[in-house]
Amino acid sequence: MAAVLLALTVSSTPAPGVRALQPPAASPVGEASRLGASAASALTPGTAPAPDAPDLRVPQPSPTASPSPVPSPTARPTARPTARPAAAKAVRAAARPAAMWSQLRRGLTVTGLATWYETTRGYADVPHVAMPGARYLPRGRTAPRARVCVDGRCIVVRVVDACGCSVGTQRARIVDLSATALRRLGLDPGRGVYRVRVTLAAS
Repeated sequence: MAAVLLALTVSSTPAPGVRALQPPAASPVGEASRLGASAASALTPGTAPAPDAPDLRVPQPSPTASPSPVPSPTARPTARPTARPAAAKAVRAAARPAAMWSQLRRGLTVTGLATWYETTRGYADVPHVAMPGARYLPRGRTAPRARVCVDGRCIVVRVVDACGCSVGTQRARIVDLSATALRRLGLDPGRGVYRVRVTLAAS
């Protein structure tokens, strides 16, 4: 019996230089680390906080995609056709002088041929013409005015005399241009005969 007790005593006593194994004591540093990890998990976004810990997460605004600007179509002005003034209706001179003057008074443009002569007495410095159905008017009398066009050039002249012109034919002469009117129109006297358009103008 004594031998058994002695053996137990020897086995429970540590050998010299050998420390008995002790369970590790709780380290305050380890406790603090565990508390720090808990607090860190509470502050980490996306991690649910501990039941008793306050929610310290700061809400972040969700990014909103701004719509890309849509270029507005550029309005182009619609080109409108420019209205051209209506050209006066041109007709061939009537067969009789009275009928031709009726055409002119209705605002028609009469077409035909013209010749030229030197001048009517008293009008040498004024562009004037002689026409069939007209009459001589001394200087100072109110005379009808006509717009005469040749080759795209036009002048306004006084109708102050009658001419022995032929009307009502294919080669009808409806006006005799004075030398002053001829120069104003820039026509060549050697040409002799000109195709004209005649319209009455306001007096």
